[in-house]
Amino acid sequence: MSRDEIFDHLETMWSERDPMPEGLVERMQALVAAEVTMALTDLDYELMMLIERSADLAGTRGGAGTGTGTAYTLRFGTGDLDLLVRAGGRNGGGTTRLDGWVVPPAELTVRATRLAGSGADTPAEQSWEVEVDAQGRFELTDLPAGLYRLWLTPHAADAKPFGTPAFEI
Repeated sequence: MSRDEIFDHLETMWSERDPMPEGLVERMQALVAAEVTMALTDLDYELMMLIERSADLAGTRGGAGTGTGTAYTLRFGTGDLDLLVRAGGRNGGGTTRLDGWVVPPAELTVRATRLAGSGADTPAEQSWEVEVDAQGRFELTDLPAGLYRLWLTPHAADAKPFGTPAFEI
């Protein structure tokens, strides 16, 4: 058997046993396009780093059979600011709830941006905004599935905005 035949057999086997997820190429293209767009802008922001991702407590509140799906927690950090985000599972309408906590609490506007091309129904970016309360909490409801990036803009004029890497909900 030639080398090319071996590779053909391997490709066929893995394509059958572990097929590429539907829409993966499109989601990756959207992510790269968003990164290129950010690199070409003059916006000076600090990128938060993903510190932790956890699904340990997923489903503990809703219980089985409630239609809430799964939930996971992401933790981002930069300098002296931490952001904890809990993405709730799908509800009956197919949307997700995003709860967040900023530590230490700060006067910020949070904008969730759904990246263009991250879903069949997303030809352009979509955004939702909310203010952080005095305890550092915020919530965004009814977010459709897709690739998101969060932007945290401090109310102080001299403060630098923060952005998260893209993540999928």
